[in-house]
Amino acid sequence: MNQAPDSSVTKPTKLAAQIKDLTKHYVLKSETVRALRGISFDVPEGDYVAIMGPSGSGKSTLLNLLGCLDRPTAGNYVLGTDDVAQMTDDQLSEVRASRIGFVFQSYNLIAQLSVVENIEVPLYYMGQLNAKSRERSTQLATMVGLGERLGHRPPQLSGGQQQRVAIARSLVNDPYFILADEATGNLDSVTTEEILALFQRLNDEGRTIIMVTHEDEVSAHAKRVIWLRDGEIQSDEPVTERKVFTAEQIDAISKNAEVRH
Repeated sequence: MNQAPDSSVTKPTKLAAQIKDLTKHYVLKSETVRALRGISFDVPEGDYVAIMGPSGSGKSTLLNLLGCLDRPTAGNYVLGTDDVAQMTDDQLSEVRASRIGFVFQSYNLIAQLSVVENIEVPLYYMGQLNAKSRERSTQLATMVGLGERLGHRPPQLSGGQQQRVAIARSLVNDPYFILADEATGNLDSVTTEEILALFQRLNDEGRTIIMVTHEDEVSAHAKRVIWLRDGEIQSDEPVTERKVFTAEQIDAISKNAEVRH
């Protein structure tokens, strides 16, 4: 007699990224700097991770490795199902354009391009500009509250609006995860709340977010905090008293942002 499948059995968690024994050494003059000393952690799909630590802890080095901007001295970095740790420069460039969504503190927008054109930039590097990509970029601009400013250029936008363009741009290639580097570092407290509410909405919709920050107020919105010190993971713990916006608060913050700007 056949038995019904056990509905209590859970499927294995799918990983957006897996870091194992990652090491990075730099040689400065005659001295070897051990920036990362064999760190390991997993990032399941849908996670929201804040990476923190004092100056010199290895945050920037880890950010560069996660963003495929550099290669480790040793260890493995599996993005989806591919180990990107020892890829060539050309391969890493392709991975950056197609699998990772970047959000920088300084926005990194191109002043001569419109909102929609800035969102399309990763697709340009992938050779995928067409009518369909323009439609998707327009939809993303609308999703982040910039549907009325599609033709505006960065100098015509506030800091919060520019960061919203950057977030929309980070989503255009449907990345494995969003990698945010001090994404609220140049923003005032009200605009910071707007960006954090947007990040939470994206995470609630299933987007994976890895955020490097030095601000406790920002990391409190993550699900988990990885604390680095001297190139090693000192702690990797869930946020026990996470600050969470309700759906109503997110809607209100979004509407206020449109009115304010």
